[in-house]
Amino acid sequence: MEILLVGTIHLGETPDINSLSENDKKKYSDVHFEQLAEDIAKFQADQVFVEYPFELQKQLNVIYRSAEVNEEFKENEIYHIGFRLAKMLGHNSIYAVDWHEEPEESINLGLVAEGKSKAEYEGIMEPIKAVMKTLSSIIQQYDIIKLYKYINSRDCILNDHKVYLDLMQLDDEVAFEWVSKYWYYRNLRIVRNIKRSIRPETKRAVILYGGGHNYLLKQLLEDDQSLKVIHYGDWSE
Repeated sequence: MEILLVGTIHLGETPDINSLSENDKKKYSDVHFEQLAEDIAKFQADQVFVEYPFELQKQLNVIYRSAEVNEEFKENEIYHIGFRLAKMLGHNSIYAVDWHEEPEESINLGLVAEGKSKAEYEGIMEPIKAVMKTLSSIIQQYDIIKLYKYINSRDCILNDHKVYLDLMQLDDEVAFEWVSKYWYYRNLRIVRNIKRSIRPETKRAVILYGGGHNYLLKQLLEDDQSLKVIHYGDWSE
């Protein structure tokens, strides 16, 4: 089975440090999202998986099939890209596969940001600002496919993953606990949900997920030799 992994920026409200400015989020119109969905649709996926709570699968499909969607939901990438792609492919359903419970208070990453490794933590996060500047400069060109190819490029994926590897090396034990007990655990849960949701007849699938998950999702999915995962940045029709 082949999977096209499409890392994305979060277009709606997000607590993530790597979030776009409101001005950048508004640069793209339905025309641009249509272009991106059309390009991804060439993969001819049988299923589309998105970053929405696994236990709310029924709720997601109610929204997907509804003629009226609330304005807040319309802001996010699931609506702009996931729904558009699935409908373009004629799918009756779209698949929720996320797991995202808040970590225990004792391993909250905010404790690291204000703790004994504060300076080192800020140094690790500094390259993210440079990436966001690059994303912003691409956005000004109004080329959404170029933007998504960059997000899913090898360099961008490795730089994202390096943040988590560097956090594990901090003297603050909370950072290691957060990466191992929350971040890695979350991605393992997501992969479990994806594999539980694959229909027997599915030959190809698209996963639309926050770009920070790109490295681990590919690695963990390909531990199953029956699955071949392709990053959108490496894929061409």
